[in-house]
Order: sequence, then structure tokens, then C-alpha cells
Amino acid sequence: MKKNVLFLTGFLMATILVAQNGNTINDAIEVDGTAVAVNVLDFNSATPSGLNPVCGATDDVFYMHEVSGGDNKVTIGMVSAGVSLITSVDYQILLAPSGDIGNLQEIGCDSYGVLLVVGGSFEVVINNINPGDVYYLRVYKTSGLGGVLTNLLNGTSITMVSEYDSTLGLESANQQDFKVLVKDNKIDLLNNTDFFEFSIYGLDGKQLAKGDSSDVLQSIDTSYLNKGVYVLNLYNNKNSESVKFVRY
Repeated sequence: MKKNVLFLTGFLMATILVAQNGNTINDAIEVDGTAVAVNVLDFNSATPSGLNPVCGATDDVFYMHEVSGGDNKVTIGMVSAGVSLITSVDYQILLAPSGDIGNLQEIGCDSYGVLLVVGGSFEVVINNINPGDVYYLRVYKTSGLGGVLTNLLNGTSITMVSEYDSTLGLESANQQDFKVLVKDNKIDLLNNTDFFEFSIYGLDGKQLAKGDSSDVLQSIDTSYLNKGVYVLNLYNNKNSESVKFVRY
């Protein structure tokens, strides 16, 4: 009887491990914290999922984070230590509104470089998120590195964490501090007394829009942008400010 119990326990543990190896979005590895170490075995056993929208052609591993009630900001990032040659890591950020992977949306498709000794990283902060939404980080296996791949993955950690930020979502014009409020089709600049010009860039560095006003900017139209992560730059004659935002 004891052997049967031990066998059943081992079988259940093995099933759980297999069910969370990240090989497909349905068995994505749950992450709720910072600096979570990457498991090399997950990448060694990975196969191409073929999930659309696709962002790369190699084997991929999925990670996920569900937004808890009360949270309004999520941070997603990776950090890799330097290896013995220069390489890059391709990744994709996806959103399943209310956890519905049938309505999957691409937030971003990009890569970050890993330099000799120095290493590399990326971090995306998404504001004004909704509880129950699930964010996925899809990491593509770097090919052609041989033994260097193991060293790269051993030195890589992932952050996926949501939290409540009391400075977000303040729509009252009575607030004295300048606020950037991202909405579905526009960005409102609350209490703006400084900025007359703006530009919007994609994460690939391409300028997608620019504009100015004879008066301070009150709002900026973003309805023409595709879904994804962008950088808004605000200017005046002396100062500038940059803000990352997400177009859903």
C-alpha cells in the first residue's frame, strides 16, 4: 500500500511539472514576483507552439501573470547576465482580457541585446490594467549558441508582478500634479501647464506621430495606432518628459 501511495504521489508531481513546462500557452508557467529564475529544462524540451499572432520562428516558452483585484499596474521584464558572446533574446507580450485566450491581443514584439560581461535586460510597465486580465510573456529560444545557451538561461530571470499604484487613474481636474491618463483612443494630459509639443515612437525607435499646439496640450488622439506599447514624448522649450503607454 505504501508503494502505491508513493507511486501515486510521484505520478501527480510529475503531471504537475509537465503541465507547467510552458511549452504552450495552456500550460504557461505562472509568475508572481520579481527575479524568478528561468528553468533551463523548460527550454531544452520546448517546441514551436505556432500560436498566432506569431513573433518568432524558434521554440517558445510561455509565462503568465493574472492581475489581482485592486491592482492597476503590471511590470514585465527580463534580466540576463553577460555570456561569452553577443546575442539577443526575442520576446512577445500578450494580453488575454479576463483570461480569455480566444481574444488574445499582442501588446509588444521585441528583443533585447545581451552584451559581453555587461548582460542585458528589458522592462515594460503597463498602467491602468484590469483585475482578472492575464498577461503572457512568450520567450523564444535563442538558436545556434550551443553550450552558451545554458549559461545564458542560467543567468536569466523574469519579472511579472502587478500592484496598486495610488498615483494612477486620477481623473479629477482638481489634482494639482500633472498626470498622463491613458484611455482607449486618446491620452488626456491632466493639469498640463508646461508641454506644447509631443511625439510618439514605437519600441523599434520609429517616429509614428508628432504635433504641437499654440496652447498647452489637453489630449492626444491615439485611435490610429495599432495595439501595442509606445513611448510618448512631451516637450517645451526647456523640459521634456517620456511616458510608456499601451494602446489596447
